[in-house]
Amino acid sequence: MIELIDPRGRDETVAARLARRVRDPSEIRKIGFLSNEQEHMTGPHFPGYTRILERALRERLGISEFHREIKPVLSRPADSDMIARFSGYDGVINGLAK
Repeated sequence: MIELIDPRGRDETVAARLARRVRDPSEIRKIGFLSNEQEHMTGPHFPGYTRILERALRERLGISEFHREIKPVLSRPADSDMIARFSGYDGVINGLAK
């Protein structure tokens, strides 16, 4: 067996628990979208794609509530206040269109 060793030492941080999983898609009522980039006029952009996803999820699964956030800076993680606004949602779709 091969073991990869990080020269910085072992990472002992405890990972956060995953969100609870919805077993039945008909139970999903609230979906959030977190975009890593602002909308722009040309080329692909994730905020526009989330509007297409929202329409499809509403039609196919009857999802009734959506929330959309856009990070102010692409290369920085979302701040804790932004993440907190997704609390209680059944799922969050995060991305950028590149």
